[in-house]
Amino acid sequence: TRKIVAEYEKTIAQMIEDEQRTNMTSQKNLQQLTMEKDQALADLNSVERSLSDLFRRYENLKSVLEGFKKNEEALKKCAQDYLTRVKQEEQRYQALKVHAEEKLDKANEEIAQVRTKAKAESAALHAGLRKEQMKVESLERALQQK
Repeated sequence: TRKIVAEYEKTIAQMIEDEQRTNMTSQKNLQQLTMEKDQALADLNSVERSLSDLFRRYENLKSVLEGFKKNEEALKKCAQDYLTRVKQEEQRYQALKVHAEEKLDKANEEIAQVRTKAKAESAALHAGLRKEQMKVESLERALQQK
């Protein structure tokens, strides 16, 4: 019976040792899993922060892009307005140019008419002067003959 008791005690001691070894392994595994869980949570927080920053930057860029689009539309409208104004000014310039050319042509015609008239009057005056000079000469000869 002593042998049986010794064998029983040995078996119980072995079972206690196995249980303690299993307990130690379980605790190590639990510590390892806890560390992995903590690391996973830290990684998750880091990813969430990165995604939050990325989303914030995306929203900022989206509003900047909207501003650029509004500016582009305003600039396009402004450019279109300027083109319309330039076309109107070009038409106005052409109309003024035609009007000025017509006035110049009319003025040149009037100048030509005045010159022609002046030449005719000058020729008539020269002829009259010549006639008067001839009368004077004729009278002078008549006086000399008397």
